[in-house]
Amino acid sequence: MTKLNDDDRLPTAEVGETVDTENQDSSNYIGNHTGDTTPVPAQRHCDAQEKRVGFSSAADTPSDRRSETSQGEIDEDIDDALDEGYMGMECTLERGYSLNESAIARDIRLERYDEVAIKYKRNKSFSRYNPSLKHLIPYRKSEREKTEFPLDGAGMFSFVMVSWMSGLMWKAYKKGLKSEDVPLCSKYDMCEYNTDRLEKLWTEELRQKGKDKASMEHVLWRFYQTRFLIGVFFLVIVLFLGFLGPIVFMRYLLIWLSSEEPITVGICWAVGLIFAEFVRLILFCLVWTINYRTGIRLQAACLGLLYRKLIRMSSLGEKSVGEIINIFANDSQRIFDFVVVGPMIIGGPLVAIGGIIYILWLLGPWALFGMVSFLLFYPFQYCLSRMLGYLRCQTVRVTDDRVRMMNELLVCVKLIKMYAWEKSFASTISEIRSRERHLLEKTAGIQSISFALAPTVPVISAIVTFLAHIGAGYNLTTAQALCVVAYFLGQGRASLNLLRFSNRAFVEGGASFTRIKSILVMEEVTPYREKPSQPHIAVSFLNATLAWDAVATQNNSKNNSKLKNGGNVKDGGTSPVDRLLPDEPNPQCTNIALYDLNLTANVGELIGVCGGVGAGKSSLLSAVLGHMRLHKGRVLVQGSCAYVSQQAWVLNDTFRENILLDEAFDAKRYYRVISACNLSEDIEAMPAGDLTEIGERGINLSGGQKQRLSLARAVYANKELYLLDDPLSAVDAHVGHHIFQRVIKAALRGKTIIFVTHQLQYLPQCDSVVYLHEGHMLGSAPHSTLQQQCQEYASLFEDYIDTIKPEDNEAIKKPPQVQRIRQDSVMSTGSGRSSPLNAFSGSTLLYDGIIKDDEGGDGKLVTEELLECGDIPWSTYRTYIMAAGGYLVCTLVILSFLLNIGSTAFSSWWLSMWLAAGSGNTTIMVGNETMISTNIADNPDLQYYQTVYGCLILVILGTSLVRGFAFMKTTLMASSRMHDQVFMKVFRSPMSYFDTTPSGRIIGIFSRDMDEVDTRVPLLMESLIQNSFLILSSLLFVCLVFPYFLPVLVVLMVVFLYIRKVFRVGIRDLKRLDNVARSPLFSHINTTVSGLATISAYGKQNLFSKRFLVLFDESNCAFYLFNCAMRWLAVRLDLLALLVTSSTALFSLVLRGSVEASFAGLALAYAGQLGGIFQYSVRLSAETEAKFTSVQRLNNCIKFLVSEAPPVIESNRPDPVWPQYGRISFRNVQMKYRSNTPIVLKGVTFAIDSLENIGVVGRTGSGKSSLGVVLFRLVELAAGTIRIDGIDISTLGLDDLRSHLSIIPQDPVLFIGTIRYNLDPFERHTDAELWSALEKTSMKERISSLEAGLSAPVVENGENFSVGERQLLCMARALLRNSKILFLDEATASIDSETDSKIQRTLKESFTNCTMITIAHRLNTVMWCTRVLVMDDGKVVEFDTPAALLANPTSVFAQMVARAQSDSP
Repeated sequence: MTKLNDDDRLPTAEVGETVDTENQDSSNYIGNHTGDTTPVPAQRHCDAQEKRVGFSSAADTPSDRRSETSQGEIDEDIDDALDEGYMGMECTLERGYSLNESAIARDIRLERYDEVAIKYKRNKSFSRYNPSLKHLIPYRKSEREKTEFPLDGAGMFSFVMVSWMSGLMWKAYKKGLKSEDVPLCSKYDMCEYNTDRLEKLWTEELRQKGKDKASMEHVLWRFYQTRFLIGVFFLVIVLFLGFLGPIVFMRYLLIWLSSEEPITVGICWAVGLIFAEFVRLILFCLVWTINYRTGIRLQAACLGLLYRKLIRMSSLGEKSVGEIINIFANDSQRIFDFVVVGPMIIGGPLVAIGGIIYILWLLGPWALFGMVSFLLFYPFQYCLSRMLGYLRCQTVRVTDDRVRMMNELLVCVKLIKMYAWEKSFASTISEIRSRERHLLEKTAGIQSISFALAPTVPVISAIVTFLAHIGAGYNLTTAQALCVVAYFLGQGRASLNLLRFSNRAFVEGGASFTRIKSILVMEEVTPYREKPSQPHIAVSFLNATLAWDAVATQNNSKNNSKLKNGGNVKDGGTSPVDRLLPDEPNPQCTNIALYDLNLTANVGELIGVCGGVGAGKSSLLSAVLGHMRLHKGRVLVQGSCAYVSQQAWVLNDTFRENILLDEAFDAKRYYRVISACNLSEDIEAMPAGDLTEIGERGINLSGGQKQRLSLARAVYANKELYLLDDPLSAVDAHVGHHIFQRVIKAALRGKTIIFVTHQLQYLPQCDSVVYLHEGHMLGSAPHSTLQQQCQEYASLFEDYIDTIKPEDNEAIKKPPQVQRIRQDSVMSTGSGRSSPLNAFSGSTLLYDGIIKDDEGGDGKLVTEELLECGDIPWSTYRTYIMAAGGYLVCTLVILSFLLNIGSTAFSSWWLSMWLAAGSGNTTIMVGNETMISTNIADNPDLQYYQTVYGCLILVILGTSLVRGFAFMKTTLMASSRMHDQVFMKVFRSPMSYFDTTPSGRIIGIFSRDMDEVDTRVPLLMESLIQNSFLILSSLLFVCLVFPYFLPVLVVLMVVFLYIRKVFRVGIRDLKRLDNVARSPLFSHINTTVSGLATISAYGKQNLFSKRFLVLFDESNCAFYLFNCAMRWLAVRLDLLALLVTSSTALFSLVLRGSVEASFAGLALAYAGQLGGIFQYSVRLSAETEAKFTSVQRLNNCIKFLVSEAPPVIESNRPDPVWPQYGRISFRNVQMKYRSNTPIVLKGVTFAIDSLENIGVVGRTGSGKSSLGVVLFRLVELAAGTIRIDGIDISTLGLDDLRSHLSIIPQDPVLFIGTIRYNLDPFERHTDAELWSALEKTSMKERISSLEAGLSAPVVENGENFSVGERQLLCMARALLRNSKILFLDEATASIDSETDSKIQRTLKESFTNCTMITIAHRLNTVMWCTRVLVMDDGKVVEFDTPAALLANPTSVFAQMVARAQSDSP
């Protein structure tokens, strides 16, 4: 902890003051300072003392004072502030808000992580095994440091018995476990350490064989071969000991029971049997322990290597975000299973070979018929595994589609709700889920057959063996028969179970490695940027032609929705769009974006870039960043870069961290940056100042705030080259002028700036202007020169002038006139999961409505995920049972298990009865004497015994198939119903849920949790039910043979239940911690993927990699501890279960002569299998309960999520042609975003007549965007009414309301699919109507140039179109809806002035038959409106015609216009 010095605290400071741009030294403005201010690391965990820090608003400072303020006065204010500390740098803020606790916790985790983590160094000597060899020391004193993982200091006994987990398990039982109780991951298991190792091996493989021939499997073998071989060595010993018990000790014990040998002989055989079983279970636990650690290391290495690959990419290419998240969510489990269970596949062949030799020696060749049936199951099981692997690959692809679609839904949920497109998306998700369920049914059916046959095949094999042996006329003794039964029930059944699991693990693991390799071998952009030889050149393009990779869409993952393509795509089929796309993505297939570019920017120059939509402006900046492919020519770049993207990228972190981006905190530099970027009053309005948490994608920031934050990040980074992609499009004229003068012209003076803009008034102030058209540079010169040289540029500039009022034409020709008036909009954040509730400005504190639950908030926005504690409630199980079909259906399914297991148990009991009957007292002649035969083949009822015994084969097979089919249908019905219920519950949740819930948490529910419910929970439940009946049959046999065993059984059951009760708490809590730890990991991956370009531009790959490593290790550690807890429980239960075998052997010794040897042998055989099954079942019950935490999460969503109003109210449906007139009436409308937050709209009353065009103006936070929120009922009213054509909209269903309204957001939103689907998802319009809408929005030529036309694909986020083109498509979409009421949120921010003028003309001509409400970001766009509505502090202050308001110089509207003009020199 760092304690604050007195000089680290600050008094009230004025941050709203601006800078004299004429006498500004840029090196002193944002550079590093060596005076009284030293860069301070951004530490938050300090002994903070409250200090009141005030910030005066720029709006409170007269403009004449602002213009006269000198840089010296600003510096004095800053220095005074820094004398006592600044802006919550190491202290609390004005309102006394506490520091961000989650940020403190994160920093502490990073510090602890750095203390433990070690770097991998390649070492080929034997010393590299020293850490592992230390575990061979029998007992090691506990001298480990606090930061050390407990396993690292474990001795041999502790390692083998997993005793190092005892402390954690006991703590869980006493107090429960929290996230802080989970220790740091072992330094040898950490992601970075293992990723470094695997990366070196993978690099060598690529260097030696190239991408095409590189073998992922070979690299992985080299990674884990040593530990694999050691595990296999101990596994072979375990298998040998498993043979030794029934083949040697049990056989001779049974022979002794029928003999007259002394009891000491029997004791020796019994002790040998128990000792062999004891050593076997100890070594078997060791095998699992070794494999667990190998699996966790390989999992960390593979996914760490995958993330490193992603972080180096500038885009995902043909991969989707859903596919990436699915790999991290689900394939991680497959990788772990591949290593843990996969090696046990060798047990099957070894057991089979050993069994053949033993039975051939014991019974002779006829008995091999039974072994043939046993061996035939191996290829059958292999075929089933291959089929499962194929189906798994198919299922994963469909799951990718579903997760990708869910991710898109979360990104665009606000627009989907406003357009009432829930049905379209729900149908799409439903269709994908239907295909997924179809594949899951096939998978589960095959899996159930495999599950059912595994315990029955050994029994069937035993039946065939004995029938063949006896049928050949041979005798069968009790010792022979029951040793064979013990072999089949013990080693045979275990080997088949292991074979099933290991086959599945190998197939699914191989598929996962293939998916990972497909990303690892993705072609990265070849570095093409060179350093110029002349120091005065910053950027130079020399005859450069650059291209983007063509966005290829894989057939198996794109556009297979019926709604999207108008076709019914069946399993395995292809959609119409799929057939238009290449089968495999071709990285060489590129789209030329810039042709023969010759451009040079000297150091310190300001280069303005303009051009129409799709001209290549953003591509030019990407080319400078090195994110494109160079076809010819050269690109020279000098110096470090800062990049401000057209759509701002915001982290889910504090406001300050979003600016710092892990740079050192320099208070003076930071102060100047926020002042220059006009963020002072925004920070003032935030609940916790600059320590306020910003939501994912900046959901609690307006569009302008996000853009200014992104600009502040660039300025603070203090780079040499600045690439600004239309940074002023989302801010109003006053702020835009401020930023251009104070940031671009002053703060960045001396820096090289490439400034892309659609606001042409700033171009005359640039040193040079570049005009682009369709990828060609038509001119590059100073503004005045370019006007003379390039007619197209001159026309573009004149068209821009024509959009301004005639009386302003003269003013705009004198630079820099700012007429493109803009105001921040919170309604405009539609492309992200945005909120209309959130502007940090003014006295309204609109932000509080979304993140504050009381007046003492701490700036937290995202709600922490509730970590459940205690037992899984019965309601969770009940929900699952009801989803599966109800109690009756589930009872019938359980009865099918009872019949199946009961028939197998009865076959063994029948055999014992047959053996006990012997020859049926049949006499035979031996020589001259008559003797009772000892050969059961002489029994007169032989045929009867054989017939019943043989018919049991058919009964066993029949009940197996019925049981498998019934279980598959019921469990899939349960998972599908729960998916549908959760999806509708989430989808129908209000916007506040999406604003405060991280997308990673929601995606986790629909990816990892659904995968658990679809596959893992049924798998575990089937094993649990099956083993439970096996246990009951085993105990029944033991108790029937040895009634005296009942008291022992009661004691054992009490001990078993106590252990389960005590320590299932730890297992359950660890599973919950594992579930919770995944959400931030998925959110981080999502954030990384969405910001690849920005991360690369700032060179912050290491920062994000470090955060990934910490989050991954936290998640992986919880996952590893959960598995170790299972093994901790298993080995102790195994030791207790050994008492069952010991007790049975003891009773056999004591009751010799009073119990038939055949029944004693039966009891021993079943007691032998009971040891393994008993612990496995208890462990399964705990693991099933742990897995049911996923069901509980789904159930919580179903039960506790609050839904919006119903989509349709049948009793009050409007007329189909409603609204006919478009009249809107607000009456005393009051609205607040939550019940305990301030009112945002305060008695708003106004009326809009039919076909009126209303412009809404007002400062950020005035409540203008909230009008759209209440009109679309994203938030319900606190008071008042809104009527449309006389109907109170609160009485209508949401679909009926929203489907009759239209909105054009500021940020464009396109969906994965086709052009046609994006324009007309319900297929209500003809192609002619679609083309007409495209023509009106100037997109007809662009779309018709595409090969597939209206069926051309649109990829994720619409990345294959420019931002401007996306906006034009959104305009066309609104045209097609033909609604009577249109709400516009300044939809032309990303469009050039020429296209803008066309759009404005289209709005005036094509929307004459509807009522329009326009949130005016540019005041010139409201001049043609019928009336102007002026909002302030949630109230209507003016509502009149523009002429009337301008005629009154004291009106707010007139002052806004005058202020905009006064900002222009």
